[in-house]
Amino acid sequence: MAFSFFSNYFLTIDIGFKLIKVLQIRKKENDAIEVVNFGIGNTPKDCIKNGAIKNKGRVIDEIKRLMQDNNITAKEAKIVMSGTNIITRIIMIDDVPEDEVGDKVMREIESFMPINIDEHSVDYKILDYVYKGGMKKRRIFVTAVKKSIISSYVDILNSLNLKPISVDTPANSIAKLFHKEIRLREMDDRIRVQRNQKFDSGTVAVLDFGSETTIVNILKNKVIEFNRVILIGSSNIDKEIFEKIITDKLKIDFAEQYKKKYGIVLKRDFNNDLEWNCSETSKVVVNEIIKNINICFDFYTARCGGEKITKILITGGGSQLPNLREYLESIFKVPCYETNSIDIPGVEFSVNLDINRINYLTNALGIAL
Repeated sequence: MAFSFFSNYFLTIDIGFKLIKVLQIRKKENDAIEVVNFGIGNTPKDCIKNGAIKNKGRVIDEIKRLMQDNNITAKEAKIVMSGTNIITRIIMIDDVPEDEVGDKVMREIESFMPINIDEHSVDYKILDYVYKGGMKKRRIFVTAVKKSIISSYVDILNSLNLKPISVDTPANSIAKLFHKEIRLREMDDRIRVQRNQKFDSGTVAVLDFGSETTIVNILKNKVIEFNRVILIGSSNIDKEIFEKIITDKLKIDFAEQYKKKYGIVLKRDFNNDLEWNCSETSKVVVNEIIKNINICFDFYTARCGGEKITKILITGGGSQLPNLREYLESIFKVPCYETNSIDIPGVEFSVNLDINRINYLTNALGIAL
């Protein structure tokens, strides 16, 4: 949902279940952008449910604090919605003239998606053509969001005295990010061998590991073709460690500390049982997420006409789990990379900023483009 033209300085805001990310962006020549400042803060507890903002006042207060603490002063903003209440589907329609596609999609959509058209804002992108039963069909990627959800995010911007530029979805922010000619950054020998190949060629899965959810995005030749939300996230690891490992119930904060310290252990140290037990407990949750990711991959290839995944990019706060990348690579048998392994042409950071936190900023960066 887009609004009007905007100046060279603007904000992007990503309100997640656990963290709020606010970026100040400067638009440069040739559609390049510079991240001038950014702030990351905690989302107030119980303020977001199913993508809807339940306590706007507390969310607004935290965004104000981030803006003040990080000298973020722009007056126009783009905002990305949480993903749990966003419905996406690939549908097929008969080939019709270009000016009839919109009407055809709207007529067909209620057969494919469990929504009330009057209550939802619907967007679609034409992917390609396929032949089914000898008939030429158009494959269409459709996104539907409740109008009331969109309004709640616009209200946030209005309450901050920010002029709304757009309200966007995580899937669309990923699509915008990958519209660039992304290449691998030369960070280690494994990547150096593949340095000259374009990262975004072929079929790429972008896995966004959040606190409460894991979002699966699949792009083919830079075009998003699949998006699903798995209702398991990194906070489930905290809960599992707390229930299985920590005997002192007053030390609940230790669960997250153990997760971040030990992650997934690739080789057991028989002198450190705590490390191994935390790792095995973490793997219970990670394996459940992997099972659901595999279901998404299978659905994409079997039901959406997709092709086999050729590489994986992991992002989000949960992607910081130690050795997660290596573990995923061993399971999926395809190259797996973290967000800080890629170069995004046209995206610059001011020299004083910590770009190692880019894993947390993917959605906020994407909607800036």
